Amino acid sequence: MSVVRGGWTGPQFDQAGEGGNMHRIPIEAWVQGHVAREIFAGAGHDYDALARAATQPGFSAVPLGTSASVAVSFGIQRSESNNVLALLPGSERPDEVIVYTAHWDHFGVGDESLDDPIFNGAFDNATGTAGLIELARAFAALPERPARSVLFLAVTAEEQGLLGSAYYAANPVYPTTNTVATINIDGLNVDGPMNDITVVGMGASELDDHLAEAAAAVGRTLRPDPEPEKGFYYRSDHFSFAKVGVPSLYTDSGIDHVEHGTEWTLARRADYTSNRYHKPSDEFDPAWDLTGALDDLELMFRVGYRIVTSEDWPNWREGNEFRGIRDADLGSSGAG
Repeated sequence: MSVVRGGWTGPQFDQAGEGGNMHRIPIEAWVQGHVAREIFAGAGHDYDALARAATQPGFSAVPLGTSASVAVSFGIQRSESNNVLALLPGSERPDEVIVYTAHWDHFGVGDESLDDPIFNGAFDNATGTAGLIELARAFAALPERPARSVLFLAVTAEEQGLLGSAYYAANPVYPTTNTVATINIDGLNVDGPMNDITVVGMGASELDDHLAEAAAAVGRTLRPDPEPEKGFYYRSDHFSFAKVGVPSLYTDSGIDHVEHGTEWTLARRADYTSNRYHKPSDEFDPAWDLTGALDDLELMFRVGYRIVTSEDWPNWREGNEFRGIRDADLGSSGAG
């Protein structure tokens, strides 16, 4: 619950919409798993049985037949934030774009009664933003400009519900029909060199093939997400692009450390999640081993370079939930 408290204490943001966002339900809340089971049991339902049933086609919502009395007071303030874009125009097909994304926001200032109320977001996602800048430098330093354009997109308000990337996806500066692929960075490897690299949503798109070849060239392998139950594929900025059909690659640090192996790495990840994730304690640590970050950035560069110097249009795999959206989008424009 500490993660929920950290992320849902204080003002909550949403995009301004027609009608003042009155389409939202009046009350939205989190409850812990055991509380949900008590609520369902009190209404005469088996939570676990319904959860299993909800994974099957044709499931319909089941009314609980219960009610709750809730009173809240709140105020509404309006503010503006910005996505930050930088484009390296292509030399031959500048209208075709590959996008690198990273979110530059975090949670700001929390409970000011604490000794340290500042949510620094050093790992999540200052590392990713720094990686985005380094990738831009690497592409800009190439002796010849790639055929396609490269867009470096630092998005805002990811921690408030992917708001910055959702806005861009709905209002793209470069049309989705011209956007070849996206590569998302949400935290870089600070634990040192790995034998593998994790692909969140592995098997979703043909971008995996490009990454596999790039990884093989440096002696690394691809690994599926070791924590799929956490739904990371649906919790970062690439998802906004996926929803409008653009093939999207999201990698995470590998777990097979060259020196220490997998158990050591998983223990490090568990420690971060328990003690620093979405907390003021997510601060820069001089003990970070950034050689792993450089290794992963090299792979991201290699994947992007392969695509911007080719005529390939990677697509979602057959049967993927986003394949139909992409095919219809490209079919309407004749691109790809």
